[in-house]
Amino acid sequence: MELQCKIAVNATKESIWPYYADSDNRPIWEEDLENIVFEGEIKTGTMGRMKLKNMPEMPFVLTEVIENASYCDMTDVPGVGQLFFGHKILQVNGVTYIQHSVRLEKDELTEEELSFLSGVFADVPCSMLKIKQAVEK
Repeated sequence: MELQCKIAVNATKESIWPYYADSDNRPIWEEDLENIVFEGEIKTGTMGRMKLKNMPEMPFVLTEVIENASYCDMTDVPGVGQLFFGHKILQVNGVTYIQHSVRLEKDELTEEELSFLSGVFADVPCSMLKIKQAVEK
C-alpha cells in the first residue's frame, strides 16, 4: 500500500533539490531527524543510517536518485517489512510540484500494519509545507 501527497511549489527544481540531497537541510523539514549519514555519494545504491527521535538508528538504501527530480530510499523495518519513501520534484504544465510517498511493500496489510503506515505518513503533508515555505522565501 502507498500513501502520497502532492503540492504546488513556486520555485525551481534546482532550488528544491538541496532540501533532499543536502543532509544539513533535512532537519528543516524532517523535524524528528537527529542524524543522517551517507556511506558515499548521494546516488542510487548508496547506503546510509538515520536516527529519528525516540527510535533506534536505522539503515537505509537509496533506491532512486535523479538530480533535481527524485530522491527515494528504502529501509527494512523489523517485524513490518520494507518501507519505501519517495520524494519527487515534478513539472506539469509549467507548475512545479513536490510529491512525497510512503509505501509498505506487502500484498495485503493487516490492520496493525495499516495503522503503522498511516502513522509514518501522518507528518508528511506538514513536512512538505515546510519545504514549500523554505524555498518560496
